[in-house]
Amino acid sequence: MRTRIEAVLNNKDAKAQDYFELVNIYEYSQVTLQRDRKDVISVDINEVEAYPGFFEFREKCTATHYSVEESNIVSVTGRMLDNEDTFLIEADLKDGSKLAVIIYHVDTNEKREVSESYYESDVFSLMDYLNEEDHKVMMAIIHDSFGLEIKMNSVRNCTLTETEEAFEMQIDTMTFPLMDDSCNGIYIKEGSITDTILIRPYGQPFLEISILVSKKNSN
Repeated sequence: MRTRIEAVLNNKDAKAQDYFELVNIYEYSQVTLQRDRKDVISVDINEVEAYPGFFEFREKCTATHYSVEESNIVSVTGRMLDNEDTFLIEADLKDGSKLAVIIYHVDTNEKREVSESYYESDVFSLMDYLNEEDHKVMMAIIHDSFGLEIKMNSVRNCTLTETEEAFEMQIDTMTFPLMDDSCNGIYIKEGSITDTILIRPYGQPFLEISILVSKKNSN
């Protein structure tokens, strides 16, 4: 979906924040610092946060990040690459270096929680949710941005428990650590008969667990 990109490109007053926050719509992007036409830093990202005086690019659910001061940015431009499904943001910096942000597959790479109106949750609320008697996990799909996909069509057991070190989710025979609550990405989309839960565990920024839950007493 290019609507947000087109809105920024058509806005003559668009600032660096308007361009950079496009990253938050998509699953996978990359930020690169170039000096003398050579890559100095290259980081895979899926989130940008604007703070007073600087921008932080990061992989959500990991410690990977890169920051740039807003006052160091001279100008920002953006364009779709010719014959490619890729949007390029370029920022010229005061020291002569260039910051490039590449958003790949803009027609198909949109985050599900953005496009399908999920609300953000947390590990404690998810634990309570899964423990409710009326909630029955029916199916799970585990996939990442690089082609892995595992479908579990008839889930017999799905639990979330607190251990001495962190939290642990078990789906049948597969186990996923969820670490400290603030490090995980957890989203829920509610329906009249079923709910869908998206989980991105800490340390796995491009891994997504999708769980379909039946609400037994739904009419």
